[in-house]
Amino acid sequence: MEEIKRHQKYWDNSAEIYDGIIQEELSGFKKEAWRRILEEHISKKSPLKILEIGTGPGFFAILLAQMGHEVTALDFSEYMIKTAKKNALKSGVSANFIHVSHASPFDDIESYDVIVSRNVTWTLHYPERTYTEWYNWLKKDGQLLIFDANWNITLAKKMHAEIYQNDIEKAKQLGFPVYDEKILFSEGDEIAKNLPLTFAMRPEWDKAVLFQLGFRDIQTRQDFHELIYTKAEQVAYASIPLFSIIAVK
Repeated sequence: MEEIKRHQKYWDNSAEIYDGIIQEELSGFKKEAWRRILEEHISKKSPLKILEIGTGPGFFAILLAQMGHEVTALDFSEYMIKTAKKNALKSGVSANFIHVSHASPFDDIESYDVIVSRNVTWTLHYPERTYTEWYNWLKKDGQLLIFDANWNITLAKKMHAEIYQNDIEKAKQLGFPVYDEKILFSEGDEIAKNLPLTFAMRPEWDKAVLFQLGFRDIQTRQDFHELIYTKAEQVAYASIPLFSIIAVK
């Protein structure tokens, strides 16, 4: 329980940083890029009942609402939810934003056509249990859509850490942003060292677990680099490609 509280505090303290990132995404080319990607991945026609896990400052929730879907968006951080509500209001869309915790759990059995998450699953303390819950929340033939990367592979593999650091130095020359939040990011690394997916080979690990849980038509993609990143980001994340996982209940 103490570790989970530590995790929640970290994300509360990170809300302002991530909101700044989201503001850039909402005002730049990434908004339309991600909209096209979501349209490609979501197979059914709108309006759908969509659940976003880990909405953060609300980027995906806003895009999905603008696409005509009925969106429920969850987050572990109360501050992230407050920020997401503010951003949705500013964007002129509505979504049902819910702060979830152990004191107020979420349980909507077979209620959603699509469950989506971006850069969230790496944070899971109990990924198998969580994927089981998501399976249960989907309607029959519902779709699970995950976007993530092996963000913390540098903590698991020393050689990878050296490659990544070299890429970051090159990216800085192209304008890659450097955040002056060393204490906060150091705390993030310490948290990640205790998370199981830090040491998993993904998305292969996810595919195997999802298959065991009963998901079908499981597909993955890793061709997003030039679609969603600036030139500097392409260099920075060259060794940590974003992947998507699509699976059907």
